Amino acid sequence: MIYYIIFLLLYPLLFILSFFRKKTNQNLIIQTAKIGDYVNTSVMFEPLEKLDVVIDKINTPFSQHDSRINQIFIINDYKSTLFTKLQLAFIIFTTNYKNVYIMMPNSYNLFLGQMSFSHNKVTLSTYSDKWYNKLFSFGIKKIKHTKEDLTIKSYLTMISSDLEPDICWKKIQEPLYIPKQSILNQNSHFKIGISLTAGNKLKTIDLDTWLKIFKLLDNFDCEVYIFGLAKEVDILKNLQFHLNLYKVQIISLLGKINLDELPYYTSKMNLYISSDTGNSYIADSFKIPLINFAGPCYMKEQRPIGNNVLIINSNADYVPFSFIFKAPYNTNCKNLYKITTEQEKIILNFTTSVYNNYIQH
Repeated sequence: MIYYIIFLLLYPLLFILSFFRKKTNQNLIIQTAKIGDYVNTSVMFEPLEKLDVVIDKINTPFSQHDSRINQIFIINDYKSTLFTKLQLAFIIFTTNYKNVYIMMPNSYNLFLGQMSFSHNKVTLSTYSDKWYNKLFSFGIKKIKHTKEDLTIKSYLTMISSDLEPDICWKKIQEPLYIPKQSILNQNSHFKIGISLTAGNKLKTIDLDTWLKIFKLLDNFDCEVYIFGLAKEVDILKNLQFHLNLYKVQIISLLGKINLDELPYYTSKMNLYISSDTGNSYIADSFKIPLINFAGPCYMKEQRPIGNNVLIINSNADYVPFSFIFKAPYNTNCKNLYKITTEQEKIILNFTTSVYNNYIQH
């Protein structure tokens, strides 16, 4: 509510000052969510061409190498005090953006959108709107988004209803940042990328399910690269302790690559397996074959959209319960990723098809 009061107090002065700003053709995207949502938002970058972004710091390594982005505002740098929050708002006001797109419509982001005094301010009206959203978003164009709508399509509709995801493909970096020296094995082996865990613990696949997956992968002469943070080493060691593999070679990338290098290393995989994580959406942006475990997520709303994607739905009777604008992080969930014998066959058949296609080409 404090932001709304501040905006009302400043409105008369800013309204007058807005007429003295220099006109520009600049665009601003306010997307303060994490990696997966940022990847999907990148579908807007090509249609908008040059733009500025307000983002979470975790996405800075991607945006700082992106030629489509001019100015980067890291939201974390401005949220410590009311003064710094207002500082960012006045920077946005003085820039005089032609178009402002508010992807994550919380109170502060809506405040930033209002403070822009842009003639074209657009946001999403969602199933999780709070009572104050109507106040904060007054005068802002709203695109209706429900749980049945694919988020990436809703994002494009904010620009134009004529845009489609298969035409405006998502790219997390343009051009792709390439490390000076790759740490991948330089050979022709079939390469599989895997994310053992996720930032959201609800999206971490259990040990028993991973053991079943690795047993299936041992049917193929392949290299399995483990993506993630250094703190996951113990999880990998525990997994390897229970494994008895013959064909699969496990190679740990845990803590060995920088975040800005993640898209490059992901792009070199021939198959990627994970729950519904940011890494899976990065892989999808390169149209890499994917095995995506839905877990608690509602796949009608957000999912990988490549042509070669296998979605493994949870067998738990209480899913889905995690949505893009209403995502829990701490819930006791049993058997969320437990797979059936039939699903094991589906995973094996899918992997066989991808593997054979790679070998033939």
